[in-house]
Amino acid sequence: MIDTGKRSRVITCILQASSGIHVLQRLRGIGIDSAFVHHARGVGESGKRRRGASYYAEREVVTVLVEAHRAEEIFEFLYSAADIGKPHAGMVFLQKAAHGIPLALPDLPEES
Repeated sequence: MIDTGKRSRVITCILQASSGIHVLQRLRGIGIDSAFVHHARGVGESGKRRRGASYYAEREVVTVLVEAHRAEEIFEFLYSAADIGKPHAGMVFLQKAAHGIPLALPDLPEES
């Protein structure tokens, strides 16, 4: 059971489009249920310089809420699971959560 009195951390991982669900499934495989993924797009200064037209970059953002004592472990796991070490693969950052209660799903029997 999760002690809600402990400090929590938020880990945010910005990934290439269509890779967020895979990372979310891997997180659930190690018992992290307090995570979600959403789609995002945007443009930066370098995108505006390409032939006068804006280039929109599509990304997925995975957000994870974890207890502080597991934050470094999950940060390293995300770095590896999302292949962040490759060029242009994305980025991951860690910060204190102002408020939050990590989600703990009940153990349910497998569906047949």
